[in-house]
Amino acid sequence: MDSAPTSYTRRVVGEAPLLEQLNGLDRVLDYLERMNIHARTNVSETATELLGASGLSDTRDLEPMALIPIVLDRQQLLRRRLAELRRAKVT
Repeated sequence: MDSAPTSYTRRVVGEAPLLEQLNGLDRVLDYLERMNIHARTNVSETATELLGASGLSDTRDLEPMALIPIVLDRQQLLRRRLAELRRAKVT
């Protein structure tokens, strides 16, 4: 049996980091929206770390209302990258 990875396997493995970042950003966005509804302004260290892991640095002093559009923009960028990856023909 051939153990070489298939093009599908290589594509899915390439998508994994993007999907992981998108899932993390979804959780942070939900958290930020709940904070905003309750007029809370202190973002947790966990949320800040998740933002940093997704490439969003310098977010420590920002309030949820300022972070929400930043997170949405990052999600859009990651979704575009994921779509490009999926469209690319793997040979």
